[in-house]
Amino acid sequence: MSDFEDFEDFEDFEDLVEDPKDETVKPVEDAEKEEGLQAAKQLRPGRLYVTGIVTGILLVMLVFLVLDIFDLHPFSSTPKADAIYDLTKTVENYIDRYYWKSDADADKFAAYAAKGMVAALNDPYSVFYTESEMDTVKQKNDGDYVGIGVTIAEDTSKRKIITKVGEDSPAHKAGMKVGDVVVAVDDKDVTMSSVDDIVEMIRGKAGQEHRITVLRSKNAASGQAVSPPDSTDDAERLTLTVVTEDIVNTSVHNQMLRDKVGYIKITSFDRETPKQFDEAIAALDKEQMKSLIIDVRNNGGGVLSAVLSVLDRLLPAGDLLTETRKGQKDTVYKSTDEKHFDKPMTVLINSKSASAAEVFAGALQDRLKVKLVGEKSFGKGIMQSIYRLADGKGGIKLTTGEYLLPSGRSIHEKGLTPDVEVKFDGSDKDYGTNADTQLIKALELIRQP
Repeated sequence: MSDFEDFEDFEDFEDLVEDPKDETVKPVEDAEKEEGLQAAKQLRPGRLYVTGIVTGILLVMLVFLVLDIFDLHPFSSTPKADAIYDLTKTVENYIDRYYWKSDADADKFAAYAAKGMVAALNDPYSVFYTESEMDTVKQKNDGDYVGIGVTIAEDTSKRKIITKVGEDSPAHKAGMKVGDVVVAVDDKDVTMSSVDDIVEMIRGKAGQEHRITVLRSKNAASGQAVSPPDSTDDAERLTLTVVTEDIVNTSVHNQMLRDKVGYIKITSFDRETPKQFDEAIAALDKEQMKSLIIDVRNNGGGVLSAVLSVLDRLLPAGDLLTETRKGQKDTVYKSTDEKHFDKPMTVLINSKSASAAEVFAGALQDRLKVKLVGEKSFGKGIMQSIYRLADGKGGIKLTTGEYLLPSGRSIHEKGLTPDVEVKFDGSDKDYGTNADTQLIKALELIRQP
């Protein structure tokens, strides 16, 4: 596993209604309400009715005043709620009394308290998102956004490193390279900022100009930096001017290899991927493709609907995936057989093939005995759901279930074992070239009768 934790998640979006009703408070039955009203009408229709309303309002106000004075909260009392309230109230009192500034933001306090609650689950895939973070996640899964066309990840030294530069993207046009370390945006130091904060600073409306300062290894090869600089002494400082654009993520790339072997690389499974995959298949078919190699190396995953759609394009009728969720009946997803691929296939995987990429490769291995070539995959077989909160209060991503391959096997914390194991000898620039040892082996296998 690399130093970068930038795997995309296997997610599906759901809406969560904010402030659901407390089911412990029993509603008054309609019949009882009607009976009470009729009794009141029989006594003193006008005066008693008005008096009752006024008395009721005053009584409710008095009750809430007493509850507030004595710091009581009976309607939402649970052990978790009580513990959270008591501790946060104590922390708030200390901050109000001793913190030297008085400009603390209440909304930010609430957001970070929520982040802490989810972090306490000790699940690396569950997280609370602020509203701006939520928008970024949704754009990422949709496959289109306004930005500069890069992926930024934080390494173990907390450096913010460019790990991907989109072809013909604004960043590419400005000369940004993989391996560049981002240190400032619009002359503001961001070395202590989070990746999310940096992304938020860069994204916005199309046509905005940003000055992005990076550190680049002095011995970086032309075309792209092979690795981040080891130290500031080993780096040159560059300030690049980049203009934001509407970005459509190109997650599918194709080319025809020798002997009419088609090659499709899928870098992620977002909502644009199925359309791009169909276009890639059509383009290769026009060139009389005889067989196909699909490359999901370094593919960290994506959304459920995308990977199922691509599998449906390749497989005949049958099971694709079984989804298990807490307290729910298992959901089995099936292919429709509207289209399927009937030519030889091979799939390339490695240790960064995760989540949806593993579902993709594993389903083809189970259903068509497609050979997997490369290295053992990452092993993420659980799924996350993202719930968007109402009124712009962000969202929650929670691990909500596990998925099983068509054979019923689980890949979580196990990964997929390739049918033919081949070590990759080379740098990132060698992927998909004549120096790609794993691709060379896949070509040898697919040519065999």
